[in-house]
Amino acid sequence: MTKLYVDEISSSQFAICFDDASGVRQIHQEDFKPQVFGSAAEAFAVLAVLTSERAREDAAVPLSLSEAADFALGLRWKFATTYAKTAPHEYIVKKWLSPADQLLFERFVQTMKHNSVVGYFYGHKNDYLILNTHYYWYMGQYENRAINLINRTTVDHLVLVGGVYQYKP
Repeated sequence: MTKLYVDEISSSQFAICFDDASGVRQIHQEDFKPQVFGSAAEAFAVLAVLTSERAREDAAVPLSLSEAADFALGLRWKFATTYAKTAPHEYIVKKWLSPADQLLFERFVQTMKHNSVVGYFYGHKNDYLILNTHYYWYMGQYENRAINLINRTTVDHLVLVGGVYQYKP
């Protein structure tokens, strides 16, 4: 699993980085903006916040499946227009939520981790939580960073083949 770290990228800039699958250093982005800072102290402070948020998520108590379904039903999901034709789905971003719902989001993530089934999207392995008419997944997990985005789509886009769930376009 990939881990975020602070690295000096120039004589006066520090960034939160990670090593990609090839071992090449990449700069972590937040809202499509590289996480670059003018001092190491500032970069380490932001990384500490991210690490603390992950620790809180790891300590969260999973919701019951009924509670998880109710929580998901009460959220305002955004349709992913970029993928409307190829992989229609909706998503929710943690920072869009109230502080109380952010804590429930963390519990929902733990529910996903404890109750997921393995599935594949065009060969890419995902862990899916199936609740009622939707299935849910998250992406971009770092060892020391909390999940900040959850996707969902309807179960009619999922088919069980040989005991494994596959995305059905």
